[in-house]
Amino acid sequence: MGWTYSVIWFLCLSVSENWQLLDSESIMHGEVHSPRYPQPYFPNVLKQWDLWVSEGYQIQLTIRHLDIKASLGCHQDSLTVLFNQKVLGKFCGQENSTDHPSTGSMLSPGNRLTLIFQTSSSTQEIQQHTGFSATYKAKDVDECSKPDPGDGSGLLCSQICINTPGSYRCSCRSGYKLHLDQHTCLLSCGGCIFDKQEGHLSSPGYPGPSPPNLSCKYVISVKPRLTVTLNFAENFHLQSVNTLQGPRCQHHWLQVTIPGREPIKLCGRESPGVIATNSSTVRLDYHTDDQGLSHGWSLNYSTQD
Repeated sequence: MGWTYSVIWFLCLSVSENWQLLDSESIMHGEVHSPRYPQPYFPNVLKQWDLWVSEGYQIQLTIRHLDIKASLGCHQDSLTVLFNQKVLGKFCGQENSTDHPSTGSMLSPGNRLTLIFQTSSSTQEIQQHTGFSATYKAKDVDECSKPDPGDGSGLLCSQICINTPGSYRCSCRSGYKLHLDQHTCLLSCGGCIFDKQEGHLSSPGYPGPSPPNLSCKYVISVKPRLTVTLNFAENFHLQSVNTLQGPRCQHHWLQVTIPGREPIKLCGRESPGVIATNSSTVRLDYHTDDQGLSHGWSLNYSTQD
């Protein structure tokens, strides 16, 4: 006789005084079997196992042997497997999963699984059904194989996802660095000190679109007797939010910091033109996030005595 299998969505239990409850397991692998196995089980029994493994794993349950009195819908004697109170399967009948391994295993959606073995009191005479025997083990979840959930949260990693036991980590292609959020890759830009008496700077990709999630720093530092003048190209575009007071630099901006002066935050479509710093040191911080699109900026700098 093969297994009798039914899927149900609600499970109602009535508990008598001699039924057993809650036998919990919390290791990464183990074995579960019905009371008295491999001897015949008694009537009027309720036994529950709550299995759980570490976060980042699923539980693979393999039923090695099944010999439970068959009934329509398994409403008398049964083995029920649940995840978060949702029934994954309800089994009765006779089967040896060694001969049929394809039907003997199931994988939990998460890191918990509940097994309930129950027998009815309708048959009090001695019977020869032995119940069940099963093994379980933790199976690593490959988080990197999960598709984009489509809810706007995006993929786990913006570039490279590396699966690790029980978790994952993000990595970046050459020329990028991992953001503090440990998920987003930022283009490695700036970080250089420009000490020549004249030079050229521009945003990554200019005059094309700037990559998202940039955090670039440029420092111009020349001899103390010299002062730096910035000359921006007319083609200047940093996305801004228009307000009555003018453009608001909410998502993208270029901030010019001159010692002893209030920092200047630039955005919008109008080029700042020429900025005489009257300083030998100037710092420029370019920021973009994942909102909108900017075509960036370009400038030449020169020095005077």
